[in-house]
Amino acid sequence: MSQRVLIAGVGMTPFVPLGAGESTAVLAGRAIRLALDDARIDYDLVDQVFAACVSGAVGCSEEALAETGLTGIPVFTVRDGCVAATSAFQLARHSVLCGEAECALVLGFESMPANVSNRAFFGLDDLAPQAWGSLEHSDAALAFLARRQQPAALFAAQTSWLLTRMGVAQSSFEQVLSQARTQASVNPLAVLNHGAALDGWLAPYLCPPACGAAAVLLCSPAFLARYGARGGVAVLSSVRGSDTASEQESGCVLDVLGRAATRRVAQQAYELAGLGADEIEVVELHDQSVGDFMVYSAALGLCEEDQIDTFVRERRNVRGAQVAICASGGLLGRGHAPGATGLAQIAELVWQLRGTATHRQRQGARTALQHSAALGRAVAVTILQRT
Repeated sequence: MSQRVLIAGVGMTPFVPLGAGESTAVLAGRAIRLALDDARIDYDLVDQVFAACVSGAVGCSEEALAETGLTGIPVFTVRDGCVAATSAFQLARHSVLCGEAECALVLGFESMPANVSNRAFFGLDDLAPQAWGSLEHSDAALAFLARRQQPAALFAAQTSWLLTRMGVAQSSFEQVLSQARTQASVNPLAVLNHGAALDGWLAPYLCPPACGAAAVLLCSPAFLARYGARGGVAVLSSVRGSDTASEQESGCVLDVLGRAATRRVAQQAYELAGLGADEIEVVELHDQSVGDFMVYSAALGLCEEDQIDTFVRERRNVRGAQVAICASGGLLGRGHAPGATGLAQIAELVWQLRGTATHRQRQGARTALQHSAALGRAVAVTILQRT
């Protein structure tokens, strides 16, 4: 039984717009090979595979693994919405911790069908573009809280709440979006560098959906020493939680979308890691909307909730800030491929902790936090540290 888990290698394909991606098998195979090369090990040393794909057909994980030659070993597939990748990551970590595997591959991939548009991704097919403004600036948006099949309406309600009840300035929304695009412009893997959206209009302040794949190799210290894998990053804690009935019935869209659940899960992760929020230097959080960036920054303890507006305005230089949040561009800039996003975040944090994130690098980073959320229903927080 291992006392801790190390990250041996990571790999990621560029995120591309919906309709522009290759097959899931090709994307996944490429990410796997990148992770194996990064770890400097062969695929026959992998004991188990934990895969995440939200839109794939039955057997898609096995098909993807066959592209790389990884056959004949246990494969577990998770379809858990936006937290699917981190769910797979946590299951793989538990397998290494309990000794079932010395080396586990975590794979996340997404290549949505060509008929899935940006609008359909956010449940906007039955919401006209001109209707967005009335939702965004009116309490009428709260009427959509029960319609979880229409995520954009929830994000409209979130925007309305921040603007009208918490006094966040419209200019702060624009600044977060501008910073995300600036960071994405120096990230060669970001969707914004691989063509514009193919289907036109998308509601403001929402992240661009994407296709892509990412892979992470987890191992025990004994495995690392025996095979000379790369390593360099340890998983200090990885915690999963969900919302409560009272939060869903509270009438507060911020809690419906995961504010309270994120607070609880983050506190557990900090305690298990033996760290405080003020010791985290790099963060990749689940900014599926600009409002998410604001609310989750506070829920993770990176700022006070009544200081969100000031916090945003003062973050003029992301990489030079005390804590670099979404230096990759985040979901708002890099894009969001549900089955792969959580692992793409972890890959970015590993590069940051190794000091190899080039133009995105937060100098001297030693501790990092990754956060996923699935419309508030499920939340995950993972804390990493350079060894």
